[in-house]
Amino acid sequence: MKKAKPLKTVLLVLVSTIASLLLGIEIAAYLTVPGIAMSSEGDALVIYDPEMGAIPNPSSHNRRIYPAIKDRKAFAFDVYTNDRGARVDGPGERSPPRVDILTVGDSFTWGYALENPQTYARTVGRELEASVSNLAMASYGTTQSLQILRRNRDLAPKLVVYGMIAHHFERNVMPCAPSYYPFCLDVSHVVQDEQDKPRIALPWSNGVRRLQQQLSGDYYNPVSWLTHGIDVIQGRIEYARATFDEADEARKDRAMSFLLREMERTAAEMGTQLLIVYLPTNYWAPPAGLARVIGNIRLLDLTESFQRNKEAGGPNPYIVGDGHPSAAGNALIASEIAKYIRREGLLK
Repeated sequence: MKKAKPLKTVLLVLVSTIASLLLGIEIAAYLTVPGIAMSSEGDALVIYDPEMGAIPNPSSHNRRIYPAIKDRKAFAFDVYTNDRGARVDGPGERSPPRVDILTVGDSFTWGYALENPQTYARTVGRELEASVSNLAMASYGTTQSLQILRRNRDLAPKLVVYGMIAHHFERNVMPCAPSYYPFCLDVSHVVQDEQDKPRIALPWSNGVRRLQQQLSGDYYNPVSWLTHGIDVIQGRIEYARATFDEADEARKDRAMSFLLREMERTAAEMGTQLLIVYLPTNYWAPPAGLARVIGNIRLLDLTESFQRNKEAGGPNPYIVGDGHPSAAGNALIASEIAKYIRREGLLK
């Protein structure tokens, strides 16, 4: 009978420890992770890639639905992709073997909140009667833009257009891409090696699975609740680690310079022209570092074009309550790019 008391104590300690761990998972992985004002229907928007972190889901259809919130009306838009993952107008489209223009970049180029015909990439193609493959993706930086360009070099474009925003300087050195949740959406990023030379590092873990499971709410059975909860906690630790080690301006400039040189070299190997288009967020001018790292690459800075449109009382180039270009903003961007391409003869 004397042995029963120690056993009972051990069991009580074990049960209380397990209960505390489960409560900790519930708090850290669920109760303190806010919901988002967005839902998704159809196929996954992106799929996991061990080299880049996330790539566009090929031959897919995803519908993004955003309810009305303060300063923003409800809206939805459809994302169709071809067999390469490039945005297209509708289902079933396949990529041509060659294109005139290949565009890379983030959500500004991909076309957040817009149907594909409204995006500046598609509009430039119509204006110039040129074929365009838009391989941009939301949350990308220069790192992923370079990698997706390398993977699609067989498209042999006459011109590569990279749509850059100011935040790419930060994204290039961040292991976690911008996302809806306070945990890591792991992506490739620039680090310094043992000889203090820049290189592209692999994603830390599968952030795509983490984000998609959270978005879908598919974690209510006990096993999924436990495994996803642990994964979210890992992602929150990764996010805290990434944001704690904030890069200084010199490190951001070095990373951008390295990536632009690699993009320049890749374009030269492809025998194509390279054009960097700076797209201002909320009328922001380019970071000072851009002038230091651009080198001999063609740069079309649209800051003045956006300012002139504002001073002339033109249509708002930004989505209300958001820094992304509106349909009017994309039309403005497309007009300026098309004029530049014609003037410089970049498609000859």
